[in-house]
Parts: sequence; C-alpha cells; structure tokens
Amino acid sequence: MQDPVYSNRRQAQLVKMAREHGVEHLLPESKKGTAYRLAYRVEHGLRVKGTGVGQSVKGHIHERHMIAKYVSALLSEIAMEDCQTNSKDRMEARRKAMLEMPKLIKTWKRVLNLTQSLVDSHHNPSTLIKRAYHRALLQNHPDKASRSRASSSSSSLSSSTFYSVDQITAAYTVLSSPRDRAAYDASARLSQQHGGGQDDPTSAQFRTGVENVDLDDLPFDEGKDVWYRSCRCGNDRGYVFGEDDLEEVGGEGELMVGCLDCSLWLNVHFAQVDDNDDTAGTYRRLALLCNQVP
Repeated sequence: MQDPVYSNRRQAQLVKMAREHGVEHLLPESKKGTAYRLAYRVEHGLRVKGTGVGQSVKGHIHERHMIAKYVSALLSEIAMEDCQTNSKDRMEARRKAMLEMPKLIKTWKRVLNLTQSLVDSHHNPSTLIKRAYHRALLQNHPDKASRSRASSSSSSLSSSTFYSVDQITAAYTVLSSPRDRAAYDASARLSQQHGGGQDDPTSAQFRTGVENVDLDDLPFDEGKDVWYRSCRCGNDRGYVFGEDDLEEVGGEGELMVGCLDCSLWLNVHFAQVDDNDDTAGTYRRLALLCNQVP
C-alpha cells in the first residue's frame, strides 16, 4: 500500500505532533529532501507554507537571515572549541618539553664532553663551549669513529658513543646561547632536586677531569709550531694547540684545551707581554704548580 501524499503544511503538522508525543521514530522514513527541510523548520519555529509535495520550503526574508545567523553562530562555536583544543594540545606539548629538558641537557653536555662544574668555573663559558664543539667534531669524524670501533684496545676513559654532525651542532646551538643555557641549567637543577639526575647509569663515564699547567712546562714542536702534552688516556699528543689559540684568549691568561681522544681537559696558564720586552717569545710563562683534579 502506498503512503498517502500530504501537503507541506500537513507534513509539518504530523512531524510536530509526533515530536510532542515522543513517537517521531514511528514516522515513515523518506528520502525526499522536503521532509528534512520541514523537520528543520519545525524544530526552529520557522513558518511553513506551500501546497505541493515537491515545492521548496520557503519563508520570509528575515527567517532566512535567521538561518544564516544560526549557521554563523554554530560555526563560530565549533571554531572556538577547536581553538581551545589546540591550546590544550600546545600546553601539553610545552609540559612534555619541560619534563624532557633535564634529559636533553644531559645529552647536550654529553655530546660536547662538558660538565656543569666545568662550565660554571670557567670565566668565559662561550670560549670553552666553542672549543668543546670543535673538539667534538674532530672526535666524531667518520674516519676516526671507524678506527676507534675497529680497535680492541681502547682506553676505559674513551667514549664509545659517537655523535653525528647534526647532534653536535644542536648541542652547540643550545649551550652557546646564554639565555637557553641558563633556562636548561635551571631545569636540570630542578630535576636533581627531585631525584631526576641520579638514574642515569652512564653519567659516570663523562666526569670531566681538569689539569692546570704552566705553558713553560709543555714541550714545543718547532716543526709544526704547536705545544703538546700527553694524556692519561694513552694519546702521546692528546692536547695540542698553537699560538693562534693563545692569541684568541690572550687577554684572559688561560686556555682550555681538550684531549682529542677522551673527556679530559688541560687548563694552560700564560701571560702576554709587549713586543719590546726582553723576554724571548710573545708569551711569558707563569710559574704555576700542576694541580690534578680528578
């Protein structure tokens, strides 16, 4: 039996009565767009007119404007919800980043073979970090890394981990910025206060030693115009530097030199003199005692 055909007004009345009595689900389903438009107008209290089933639902112009305003308000509400969701996502991302900061600062200090005490004790951390950056590039050169992996008699002080150029550059970028370094150091100290800095089993491998020496105590290679010194890791010329390195920090009176094979450092003390001074050479050696710091 075919369903009776009603006018738009009659269809609207039937939909309204069904909703009032809670039996809307008993109405026959229709694939016609007219039935859904009628239901929408009844739901929002808009006027329905027309006599033909196929006739489009129309209303006054102010009613059509009301629909546009309703849609605009609905879209604004959806956009606001999305904005709040994105804001929560950003806050969660920042929170996770703050929690991961102590782990990142360990990685950055480890890549450059630096410790917090060494950076704090140096009067010019920027120069120290720059030299550590150059040394890390030499230590992690692909040729040197392959030879170190192939060697079976490596020293216990040598690091078995090799880093890429991107990792070394990222470490230098963060640590060379005073603002970023201060922020991450503060986060690392906060983590240590909560016991977060004691669960790294490999941190003992990166305890950097510092040895203070007088420039006059170091041998000089006249063929290469460099000073050198052997290191405890076994490298006969682990510490190598030239006069250009001394001139770079001439006004500071000391030069931090890192070993080419391990995480140890050499603090060379010297003094720069005028050219008309009777002392031979550009730099006068200071009589300092060697003080080994484990």
